[in-house]
Amino acid sequence: MKKIILLTNYENIIPQRLKEIDGLKLNLISKVFEDNGFEVQKIKIHSFISSLKENESIKGVYFYYTSSQYQIYKDFIRDILIQITLRGGVLLPEYRHFSAHENKNFQELEKVRLGIPSPYGIPIGTYEEGMAILSKITYPVVLKKSTGFASRNVKIAHNLPKAKRILFNMLDNNFKFDINSLYYLYRRVKNKTHYPKRFGKVVIQEYIPDLSYDWKILVLGNTCFYLKRYVKKNDFRASGSGSFTISEPPPTHILDFALLCKEKLNAPNISLDIIDKDAVPQLIEYQANHFGVCPASWGKYYFKLENGNWNKKKIADEMEYNELEYYIGLGICEHIKNLEELPIS
Repeated sequence: MKKIILLTNYENIIPQRLKEIDGLKLNLISKVFEDNGFEVQKIKIHSFISSLKENESIKGVYFYYTSSQYQIYKDFIRDILIQITLRGGVLLPEYRHFSAHENKNFQELEKVRLGIPSPYGIPIGTYEEGMAILSKITYPVVLKKSTGFASRNVKIAHNLPKAKRILFNMLDNNFKFDINSLYYLYRRVKNKTHYPKRFGKVVIQEYIPDLSYDWKILVLGNTCFYLKRYVKKNDFRASGSGSFTISEPPPTHILDFALLCKEKLNAPNISLDIIDKDAVPQLIEYQANHFGVCPASWGKYYFKLENGNWNKKKIADEMEYNELEYYIGLGICEHIKNLEELPIS
């Protein structure tokens, strides 16, 4: 029997709702896995690593795992995930999608690598690199700190002085005033011309004018749940505006584009922020790991691809079918089936 481990955090949950302390209904996801022939085990991540033996093999075992919005705890999780892959375990989603969580820099690089249409964005790592770009581009421009959600740390600059201030504030000092940093402070002062003023991760992105809304699409397996989100008043951001509708379904070309993005990113389930400028969709951001799931916002309908056509479906009234976790579980099972059907290279 195939085995899947639900690798949970310090609270024994997999947070994938709007708050770190709110977890998915793992009992429902487990039932979907069991109904599809899996042996399911739920275990806290620190308990899992404590139980690993030197030569223990987990080859072929699937892991549906937690992430975190707290970077220091995410770094802890990162080490365990790498160890799992070294021992032959299969991460769901892939490790690169864990890297993309709360990491807009990585997302920009992936979109370019995979050829996914997106506004032009340039990741930078130092103040000097950012200023070199800001000094020769046209305005307005969008600056996005690598971490953050619901439009946090996303700013617009209409001129170079404003962009300079935003960039400076988004980056961090390259030293801290504490006892453990005195040695590095000494090196920086001694060689001050060789050290950047600030370090960090910021994306300098093309500004797309005259946008009044975007689409938030959840692609769970081959089903699409949707929100049309309107831009905040006197703003340019739709994410986090709190102004959305589920009464207007997305056009077919948005659904096609959403599924194409999921296929290119090769993720079991994915959350996509899509703009539709002149009927040409572009991907702003995505998350395949730890994306916000708020069932009350998503209505009672979804679209499912059947025989090449998008058919509008009503969510069944039975409790288990009325939860997004049910569709998340199906998406993972479908993804595993596709993985196992791939030819061995």
